[in-house]
Parts: sequence; structure tokens; C-alpha cells
Amino acid sequence: MKKILSIAVACLLLQACGSNTKNEQSKLESFNWILGFWELNSPEGTVTESWIKTSDSTYSGIGKYIDSAGNVLSSEEIQIVLRDDKLLYIPVVSNQNDGEPVVFTEVSFSDTLIVFENKEHDFPQRITYHKQPGNALLAFIEGDINGENQRIDYPYTGKN
Repeated sequence: MKKILSIAVACLLLQACGSNTKNEQSKLESFNWILGFWELNSPEGTVTESWIKTSDSTYSGIGKYIDSAGNVLSSEEIQIVLRDDKLLYIPVVSNQNDGEPVVFTEVSFSDTLIVFENKEHDFPQRITYHKQPGNALLAFIEGDINGENQRIDYPYTGKN
């Protein structure tokens, strides 16, 4: 009898652990609308972001700002990582922060919106992705610069 009870308890524990992992994965999967290639064109140049799923807990992205002459002015490698039921946005931006990653933590999440925040970072302190109707995505960065709130919008079109 003790052996059967021990097996039953072990099965329940394994099932509980498995459901937590499944819930965490479904959180990342509900954000899969970011996957693909996104582009913003303007007279000054082009901003792009490209996202792929690299594991069950990570999306990897590359962002670039290319001027109208075709020169890459800045680039960044980004990971969105699921850790302890929170999504972390971790960019490494060329020629910034001594090449070190900066971690932004999810502070708001829905099926169409996610906000990451790092109040200690100089600028931006918040990064937002908002799924739009059709094949569109509004990303924006915001935060305080010299006591004034600044916001830069990136209205992307999907090129998937």
C-alpha cells in the first residue's frame, strides 16, 4: 500500500511540474505574433527587426537601423527569454553598454501587448510591443531624459 501511495504522489508531483512548464510555454507561444520580419521605412532610412524561435523558452531577434545610403548605423541582438513565468527582454546593442546585455522585465502582458521595463537603465526604461490589426506591429521605447518623458514609435509592417 505504501508503495502505491508513493507512486501516486510521485505521479502527481510530475504532473504538477509538467503543467507549470506547459503554462509557461503557452505564455511565450501566445506572444508568437512577434516572430518574422518587421520593417519601417522612412526618408531617413529603414528600421528592421527579425525574430525566430530558438528554443521552447527563447525567441531571438536582430534589429538594425540602416540610413538612406545603406549604412548600418546601429544594430542589436535581442533575446526574449521565459524565466520563472516572466518574459525577459535582453538586448545587446552595438557600441552601447560596453557590449553588455541589459535586462528588461515583463511588467504587462496580454495576447496583443507586452511591456518590458528596467527603471535603472538610462534610456529607454520601457519597451513595448503592441500587435496591430492586419500585418502590423507598433513597437515603442520610452523613458525619462533630463526629467522629460520621451517616446519613439516604430510602426512596423510585417514582411513574413
